[in-house]
Amino acid sequence: MNQSTRSRIVSIGAACAVVATSVIVAAPANASATTPAAGDIATPTTPSAVLSAIRAELVAAGEAADVEAFDQLDSGQRGELTSYFLDPAVASAVSADSTESVLGPTTVRTSGDFEWGEVEPGAGVPDQDGNAAAIRAASRSSWGTQWFAFAGIRLSETKVSMSYEYSGTTAKKMLGYSCTVVRNIQPFTQVTTSKNSGYVSGGQATAKCKVVVRRGVPTPWGTIAWSTYSAIQRLSAKGNGAVTYNRWE
Repeated sequence: MNQSTRSRIVSIGAACAVVATSVIVAAPANASATTPAAGDIATPTTPSAVLSAIRAELVAAGEAADVEAFDQLDSGQRGELTSYFLDPAVASAVSADSTESVLGPTTVRTSGDFEWGEVEPGAGVPDQDGNAAAIRAASRSSWGTQWFAFAGIRLSETKVSMSYEYSGTTAKKMLGYSCTVVRNIQPFTQVTTSKNSGYVSGGQATAKCKVVVRRGVPTPWGTIAWSTYSAIQRLSAKGNGAVTYNRWE
């Protein structure tokens, strides 16, 4: 994987993921930063408030295993987690220190307890039953996600799903695709995803979703400075459902 691809994976993945890209709080030259209107996102600005906000969202999401893992974080880990959200310099250092490893079919980047990675099925799931085969072309569904986690606690995840007609190992026609924010448990962070393009080319089906992250950090004046970042999350698969591409571009 080249350097530019790694950079996109860490910064957008940290903000959302499909986990996906410098870290999200390190604004590029053309990024805008504005103060939100009153009544925008609630903004915890102290370490204890950040921790309380994360735990409350884990509880609300019904993630019992993640709540248990969160409660078992030691003081050092809690400090590391809150510093990531409250101090842009810490977030940038986390990105700079990350290393990549290949674990089976997936690629994971780590920096201390922070992780960015992807999830994908081994093959797409056929959509048809036996009786349908005689009246319409065979079709199947494939999906892939990008996630961002701390100490095994999944903080964000975005998903691309698609359905397509196929023959053997060749994708023939795109039937549709969707873009979903599966999870976003991060203080003062908005994550949205929308359709970018879906098509079949070279015997492979491809779906692309635009993931936009609106991330803020507290300022000494009690306001939140916002910046917006975006990247394309891409999923490609062969007609037999084998995923060939599940990452940022």
